[in-house]
Amino acid sequence: MKSILSMLLAAIVFLLGCESAPDLSVNIPDDNTQESLSKMIGYELIPLPGKSPEWIDSVFTMSKEIDGSVGGRMMMGKYFISEYGDSIIIESDLRIPPGAFEGTEIITITVDDDFAYMHFYPEMIFEDTLKFSSKFQGLHLDEYPTGTIDFVFIADDGSIELIKKNGIQVVVPQGLVRVLNAKLVHFSRYGWIRKSGADQIYPDINYY
Repeated sequence: MKSILSMLLAAIVFLLGCESAPDLSVNIPDDNTQESLSKMIGYELIPLPGKSPEWIDSVFTMSKEIDGSVGGRMMMGKYFISEYGDSIIIESDLRIPPGAFEGTEIITITVDDDFAYMHFYPEMIFEDTLKFSSKFQGLHLDEYPTGTIDFVFIADDGSIELIKKNGIQVVVPQGLVRVLNAKLVHFSRYGWIRKSGADQIYPDINYY
């Protein structure tokens, strides 16, 4: 009888311990770890084709006043003709949730003149995550293996951070790169790179 009671007591203690234990989760590196790993990844920026003489002075940018408590959406569609006579298409869609920042700000998105990335102003950190989707079409991607192309944050010192997103699409014959719902927690520069050996060193680290 005592043996049975002891076994029942042990089982109850075990079950209570399981209920109080925290859920198992994947160990994701914090921001500092992520940044230090990203700095070790070699990369090169993906260039934009040169503009034709008629488009050489064109600048692709948009600005919009956003109330941080309300949020908003910024959509941009641009194109230019390259020096080879091809159409280069650039599209972007930025979704700012309510409560992302305090007060009202004039948000500006500017396409870089030479490379497939965008500048975001003003530089700021958000209280809620923004979602950014974008497409470049007409790039010269023949020399870039699709598995090495990624959409990342590019810091002023040249280091990069891999960011979370729903996915990317690369279509080499069309020179197309597309990112869906990249998660932006701060403003600076975001764009496309070719990673050098990153897939072998850090497979799928911290992004979807």
